[in-house]
Amino acid sequence: MKNIEIAVAGIKRAGRWLQGAKRALEDKRWDDVVYCSQMAVEQAAKSILISLAIDFPREHDVSNVFIQLAERKDLPKWFREEVDSISDTIAELAELRGLAGYGFEKGVDAEYFKSYAPEAYSKAEKVYKICTKLLKELFKIPI
Repeated sequence: MKNIEIAVAGIKRAGRWLQGAKRALEDKRWDDVVYCSQMAVEQAAKSILISLAIDFPREHDVSNVFIQLAERKDLPKWFREEVDSISDTIAELAELRGLAGYGFEKGVDAEYFKSYAPEAYSKAEKVYKICTKLLKELFKIPI
């Protein structure tokens, strides 16, 4: 598969994670909202990096690599202006991922994330939309 095909598959996967986050929000499964939101952001960000043939570490937090896109003059200005915010979201959600997924091992229940869950979803939705828009604009592909 070519990079763009992998990127499209990745952004579609990000969309499914986002749907999972939305459903979890509706069901008041607050920890699942955060976990699914993190996965949506991770997949969307990695889709962009893959589409641009940028190598990244095989870990959840790729914010240190993603932030470098702000300097790329071959990317639209509107996107470069969003890179800092996206990078912050990548790092923020990656930091919470483990607790959201495995907090029960430390006595943390779903209610712990109740106030943050809507914000996590909102941030993930924003990242997904921006990354989808960039892929469509750069590669003229339907997603």
